[in-house]
Amino acid sequence: MVPTKVSCKYCGSIIDVRTYRKFVLCPYCGIRTPFEGFEYQEIDWDSSMYSHVKLWMDCPACRSKNMYLGPSGRMWKCPDCGYQISRLKKNTGVFWFCDDCEAFLNVQDGFTTKDKTWKCTECGHVSGVTRRDII
Repeated sequence: MVPTKVSCKYCGSIIDVRTYRKFVLCPYCGIRTPFEGFEYQEIDWDSSMYSHVKLWMDCPACRSKNMYLGPSGRMWKCPDCGYQISRLKKNTGVFWFCDDCEAFLNVQDGFTTKDKTWKCTECGHVSGVTRRDII
């Protein structure tokens, strides 16, 4: 599961963590703390609960390899962090990540591509969010 709190290695403050990233920027002292501690569920894909699953992908929010297409075929779901995205949005949208800390930008409050750049709410880095920035 995604840890919800990380302790700053410099000042000891507790930092809330919502999505995967390479490091956590402490809001109190400004020091970058390496992000550690992700533990993903071991899922028995043959069990009756998951027997319908035919498609998997990496979760963009927590990087778990357990994200699966639900039984209705309309919603991708991650059992590790709870992130969900509709099949339609997955097929037509772009998953944006911070160029510096690799945080998932699509789930940040107010995220938009209209200004062609986005300032990451996790680390403050400004990443391009245009067609030219798609890798």
